[in-house]
Amino acid sequence: MGGQVPSKLTEKFDPHRLVMRGTQAYQPRCIALEGSVGVTTRCSIHPQRPSICREVLPSWESGEPYPQCDKARIAHGLSPLAPEDWIRFKDANASAA
Repeated sequence: MGGQVPSKLTEKFDPHRLVMRGTQAYQPRCIALEGSVGVTTRCSIHPQRPSICREVLPSWESGEPYPQCDKARIAHGLSPLAPEDWIRFKDANASAA
């Protein structure tokens, strides 16, 4: 189930579909993405994100690689996530709590 994306953040893709502004650019960057890729980013409309975004899962978060995540990271000059990344992430969050 997709979210209720604010219309001002979308643009027409074809007569029947919309896309997030910025995702069809030569160097795509969704208008809802805040922060610096490779440092800290977040989706500013996460609870309202469209179904296509809900379908892209972070690699290894659930114990499996996810090719679409890896492809997006590589496109931004980042290495694909590894299982060890989630161990470090969980450890860092536990220390911060």
